[in-house]
Amino acid sequence: MLRFLFGLWYLTLFVVLTVTAGIICLLVSLFSRRLTRYITGQVWAYIVLVPAFIKVEVVSGLENLPDPKTGGYIFFANHRSLLDIPTLAKATGRNASWVAKAALGRIPIFGWALMRAHMLVERGGSAESARQMLSEAAARLKNGEIMAIFPEGTRNKTAEPILPFKKGAFIISKHTGAPLIPLAILNSGNLWPSGSYVPKPGLIRVAIGEPLVAEPGLSLIALSQKAHASMEKLYAQLEQAPPSGAPGQTKPDQTV
Repeated sequence: MLRFLFGLWYLTLFVVLTVTAGIICLLVSLFSRRLTRYITGQVWAYIVLVPAFIKVEVVSGLENLPDPKTGGYIFFANHRSLLDIPTLAKATGRNASWVAKAALGRIPIFGWALMRAHMLVERGGSAESARQMLSEAAARLKNGEIMAIFPEGTRNKTAEPILPFKKGAFIISKHTGAPLIPLAILNSGNLWPSGSYVPKPGLIRVAIGEPLVAEPGLSLIALSQKAHASMEKLYAQLEQAPPSGAPGQTKPDQTV
């Protein structure tokens, strides 16, 4: 009964606040893209996490975050849960652009707000759409914007800590020279596993790694392998770090 009441309370609050934020974003986007990004980034992170009693702890690496005024870099993170996007926003305090499928932009109110704010629209799997995506991403990075990508390409539902990486983020980095900043997330898959309608209270832990740069002569495969190794190292550090005692953090993410 308590689980049912919590789910009813959370979903009601989540829907009401998300719709409200979406309407505000649509209005604000007419005169301030920066404020719109803040709402869809930081404010929406609180909408998702706080009512669920989920805390985000950055275990290490805050010193690796570039100056907020610098811009022009790419976050890449492991992916096990719907909580990962608001977790990244909350942990870093940065409002990044995400690659979003075109269907997401057709969701009334909230989807429209995302498209107007800072989402890169994925229009399909053709070579032409890939070139358009690369061109738009390069323009945004050169303009000082921040991007965030899940290089695994999908939510990890296996027992493997980190899935093999797809090449999109690394193509963009080599093309633009933008540094890559790894961000490992632990326990999000336990708190909101695939197939569950609502999250559980608990603690999500985050570690931020040192920036990686696509040095001249470094192949795409070598850059991808280097990034994967850095993510595995960060994830292992999170698993070994002493727990802070918050509920929900008793084991690493399991198969979901």
